Amino acid sequence: MTKIGVDKAAELIKAAHAILLIGHTDPDGDCLGSLYALKAGLVSIGKSASVYLKKPLPLKYRFLSDELEENTDIPECDLIVALDTPQLKRLDIDDPAKLTSPILAIDHHPGEHTEFAYALWDDGKSACAMLIKALLQKMAITITPKMAGALYAGIVTDTNSFVNQNTYADTFQAAGELTELGAKPDEIAKYVYGSLTPGDISALSYALSTLELYDKDRIAVMSLKREWQNEGNDTDTELFVNYARSLVNTEVAIMLTETKEGVRVNLRAKNAYDVSAVARKLGVGGHKAAAGIRMNCPLEEAKKLLLENIKFDD
Repeated sequence: MTKIGVDKAAELIKAAHAILLIGHTDPDGDCLGSLYALKAGLVSIGKSASVYLKKPLPLKYRFLSDELEENTDIPECDLIVALDTPQLKRLDIDDPAKLTSPILAIDHHPGEHTEFAYALWDDGKSACAMLIKALLQKMAITITPKMAGALYAGIVTDTNSFVNQNTYADTFQAAGELTELGAKPDEIAKYVYGSLTPGDISALSYALSTLELYDKDRIAVMSLKREWQNEGNDTDTELFVNYARSLVNTEVAIMLTETKEGVRVNLRAKNAYDVSAVARKLGVGGHKAAAGIRMNCPLEEAKKLLLENIKFDD
């Protein structure tokens, strides 16, 4: 892996004609917003750019559907750009070996990114969207209001509305600049936080009823079995974990969502606890305050394994 800066990343992209963009599995707002803005920007300067997306967009991100849609074709390309992940196995594709062109990773997660040919990587940034913003500006690509909105959505979701530990002064600066470029915070909030369905609310009610507290109430666990999810298992549980995190004594919040393959885990932390360390023990990465894991085991086994790996100093 060669770690590069924005200048070199811009050179690599300018030299490529056909470019495939891909994000991480279960792409979130930062990943999708970054994919959207980068694709739109590349198309605007005449590049052939496509996005690999294994599943349809969640309802709350369908305002990005003019550039992003379910697509599992792997076209001939000069360069692959992997967004928002430090690991090849976390890419949104079942078999990463199918990706044979050089891969440029653009990411803000801790990790070595050794599996990629190049990495534009800065774990001091709040969101991958901030790196995409800098890259587009370096390439003198006009950031349209729609692109600005996509990047703003990336920042606001990855900082949990600017309250997580990864929120810094330049986070607000970037969000302000994107607003000046046409992003509409009220509209983004309407999409991202106002798109729950009645089925989602029913599932939330069930998940809240499963709340369990451990280790002097410092660990809060919620879960959702498949039978309580919407038809097609498309229940939006991304924000459910925040209810557990909001408890007064909670240091670590866990949301376990049963899937066909196993369990999807959302980890959130308050204060100084580092949930990325827990995720790394289980073979993936994340941020200190937020991490996600896919576990190929039954729900109760996943919960037991997580609790065994969450330790406090006292």
